[in-house]
Amino acid sequence: MKRFFRTAWRILCILVTCSFIISSLSTFIPPSSFSFASVLGLGFPYILTVFIFCCIAGLFINIKQALLRMFLLPLAYFNIVNTFAFHTSATWNTKKDSTALRVMTWNVQSFTNNLRKKSAAAYKTSRDGILQTIHDYNPDVFCIQEYRNIENAMRRYPVQKQLDSLGYKFYYCSNDKVTPLAKNKYAKVTDGVAVYSKYPLLDSGRININHDDKIENLIYTDVLFNNKRVRIFTAHLQSFYIYEDTATNNEEDNIYEITYKRKRQASYKIRETEIHHEKEVKIIRNAIDKSPYPVIYCGDMNITPTSYNYRFLKGNNLQDAFLAKGSGMGNTFYKIGPTLRIDFCLPDTSLQVLQCKREQKKLSDHYPVIADMQWRQ
Repeated sequence: MKRFFRTAWRILCILVTCSFIISSLSTFIPPSSFSFASVLGLGFPYILTVFIFCCIAGLFINIKQALLRMFLLPLAYFNIVNTFAFHTSATWNTKKDSTALRVMTWNVQSFTNNLRKKSAAAYKTSRDGILQTIHDYNPDVFCIQEYRNIENAMRRYPVQKQLDSLGYKFYYCSNDKVTPLAKNKYAKVTDGVAVYSKYPLLDSGRININHDDKIENLIYTDVLFNNKRVRIFTAHLQSFYIYEDTATNNEEDNIYEITYKRKRQASYKIRETEIHHEKEVKIIRNAIDKSPYPVIYCGDMNITPTSYNYRFLKGNNLQDAFLAKGSGMGNTFYKIGPTLRIDFCLPDTSLQVLQCKREQKKLSDHYPVIADMQWRQ
């Protein structure tokens, strides 16, 4: 029995160590070269925790092997510093500095229009909560993913007019999908990503990053901030749709078959989507490189800071506002787990981040990210 446990322990340590090495290097491995690294990269915080446990427990079982494993810990450095913001939790200053630009980015889940299936009251409560949060933080620029505006519909006041009443007189939308409202051919539903601003828009444009009607494209807007022009990009990278159509076609599937199919599909979907993200990110990075002005990139990237795509997009001229002034892991998509920080505000390094906050209000399926920044002297 003792021999069995030692063998099982060795096998466990080998599996954990291999997973740790691959997940630690995921930020350097393009998904198109080895997509499985992206799957393990998503689980990096958990794999790191288990690996450290194996190192500590190993000191009481085989100290030499435990010490050898500990020598691998530096491999995780880049993923650790990209995952955790090592700052004490600072008090958010609601009053913005007069020289600062306040930017908010938020996937608003179509202003939770899907809650209409539950009840009109639930939809109104969530939509009004989102608008109240925008009012409370009062950003100068608001980048929106999963934006939806409905015009000419009875009993529905357009979001665009509601934001206009909050002072956002200037806006630009990607208009990725424009359709009539069901049961009302005169009403128009506009979906996409959008930028709302209190500053006039000097220029704006839309750049295709794919041709899927489910996907939102990249847009940019230029504003003049403290006599300097800055270009603001926003996009929503492809979602994973992990359990879409899983085990629904065969009524004879039992719970074990369904679970097995879901695990296989989840792994496949993550790998397939990360490869697609790599293509999207290359287009976005190319647009950033061509910008004649300093850039602020905001968006729901559907990738974590441990991914190759995150590192590639950030490049050498963008910084992560949350890492600069945030605290902890800062997950922004709360429905699956506590480690998914997939919404980012990435300002140009010519800007100094003054404060950054993730507002933990469950109004959409994402938390908003708000950051104040100013030009470096």
